[in-house]
Amino acid sequence: MGANHCWVFDTNFMRKTTLKNLGSKAEQLMEKKKHEVEDIANQKKQAASEMLEEQAKKTGDAIWSTKSELETAAVGGAMDAKSTAIDAFDEEFSKAEKAVDSTIDQASTAVDAKLKEADQFIDEKREQVGKAVKETSQKVVETKDQTSASVLGKAKGILNL
Repeated sequence: MGANHCWVFDTNFMRKTTLKNLGSKAEQLMEKKKHEVEDIANQKKQAASEMLEEQAKKTGDAIWSTKSELETAAVGGAMDAKSTAIDAFDEEFSKAEKAVDSTIDQASTAVDAKLKEADQFIDEKREQVGKAVKETSQKVVETKDQTSASVLGKAKGILNL
């Protein structure tokens, strides 16, 4: 029995050793698979991070592009509005300039008419003054002639005494 018992013991020992070996191999396999899963998880995590970074960059680029397009459109719109405002201002300025020119022309015509009236008035007054001077001169000459004749007549009368 002793020998059998040894054999049994050895068999049990072998079974235990084999089970231990199997357990150890299973544990090693599990550890190995655990590391592989961790590596794969890290790789997937890195790939996901890179993909998210790339998507963020693409989204940022798209937003930047849209912002640039909006700015360009806004600047274009502002330039169009400015151009329209300048054109409207130019048009209104042109109207005002025409109104001022018309007023100046009317004033100039009125001044010309008043100058012509003044010229005619002065001509009439000059003629009246000239006529009055001529008449006065003639009266003075007549009065002088009458006075001279009277004085001459008196002088003749005095000399004939």
